[in-house]
Amino acid sequence: MRVSVVVPAHDAEASVEAAIRSALGQTRPPDEIVVVDDGSTDATATVVRRIVGPVHLVSQSQGGPSAARNAGVAASSGEWIAFLDADDEWHPEKLERQLRLAEGDVVLVATDWSRDAVRAPAPETIPTTVLPTSKILLLNRFQTSTVLLRRDALGAAGGFDASLDGVEDWDMWLRASRQGGVVKLDWPFVRYTDVATGYSKALDRVYRTGRTMLGRELGEPPTGAGRAVMAWHHLRFALAYGLAKDRASARACLADLQEAGLAAAVPEATARYVLPFLARRAARRLERRTKRDDAP
Repeated sequence: MRVSVVVPAHDAEASVEAAIRSALGQTRPPDEIVVVDDGSTDATATVVRRIVGPVHLVSQSQGGPSAARNAGVAASSGEWIAFLDADDEWHPEKLERQLRLAEGDVVLVATDWSRDAVRAPAPETIPTTVLPTSKILLLNRFQTSTVLLRRDALGAAGGFDASLDGVEDWDMWLRASRQGGVVKLDWPFVRYTDVATGYSKALDRVYRTGRTMLGRELGEPPTGAGRAVMAWHHLRFALAYGLAKDRASARACLADLQEAGLAAAVPEATARYVLPFLARRAARRLERRTKRDDAP
């Protein structure tokens, strides 16, 4: 089973070597690593060229994350494609554990992630979560560097859509999920770098492109159960803006919801999606606080 790693990199000279070495250091090493220098103005390409191993460099004008990942996939040959952002790192056992699940009709294997490096050996038994398309439709369930995706599913989905940069990864996982099974290892095999200027941090972009993506999926206007899903999208971002103390944008989300004729779907969306989301968020915050309090 041949595995290729695709690493999009833009001005990543400070982090790309650590990312690549985390892939080279896997207990089941990848067969190749394709790094796409997406219009860097720093020494990213120089850093990549000096790394010894099956590392191939592709250079292009800056096109954004979708264009860079698509270029990397096109230059690769693996049956399975693992994505690794240039500022993230993998636990040494990541690929080995994912490949154990890459069989049958499974087309995507993801993992949990952490903002801190997890260096302890992974538990022998790790719980898994199977995620149908209906669950992926509600939220982007995976950080990109956690995903191992079968090439034929990626091809059938048509690659990453650059018009949706900001939710391009969510859109890909959603479309790929229609090609077969999706499973997540519930253990943090990826150290994720939370960059304030990252594509996924721009609320306006994600709200707008997410609405476009869901419109394609649910129809415009949405019907049936899709109405509550679209109402949930507006409500979720109203909450996000509210937490960011951007009350004007929060009110704009609610106005968009009203204008879209989705006010009648708010009770269902609140009961099915908003309240469980808030409960999970509160539980995670409590868990993190408890860990801090228990730390020596």
